[in-house]
Amino acid sequence: MVRARVPTAACRPCTAREQCTRSNNKSDMGRRITLRPRAEQEVIQQARAQEGTPEWKEQYAHRAGGEGTISQRVRAFGLRRCRYHGLAKARLLHQITATAMDFHRLDAWWADPLEARTRTSHLAALRPAHWLRQTCVRQRPGPAISPMS
Repeated sequence: MVRARVPTAACRPCTAREQCTRSNNKSDMGRRITLRPRAEQEVIQQARAQEGTPEWKEQYAHRAGGEGTISQRVRAFGLRRCRYHGLAKARLLHQITATAMDFHRLDAWWADPLEARTRTSHLAALRPAHWLRQTCVRQRPGPAISPMS
């Protein structure tokens, strides 16, 4: 792999600079490019082409759910680093945090509306109000909880 860098002095006066660089900062270090061996570059291009297929998107959808869970654990519940030393305490922390996440998600599922309120189009604004209430209001089904006797 070869990494090349064009100095700022050579890059700044170029008329095609807006087409070749993605940097927003005009005073950066110039253009940087990585040249890989042909075989490696072809594999990367093939993988990027597969990202557009429906099969790949369906497979990635499963991973996206897991990535969202990990992100929530790190951002909302502070699990980037463990607070305790020792495997038993660390395991307990993770189990308690997972339980807290479950309760947090259940609360959001029960309390939040199904869809965010969005802008009403001009055509939808012409509909009668009673028709909108009958067709647009959907309720999320709750969990099956049996009444206590």
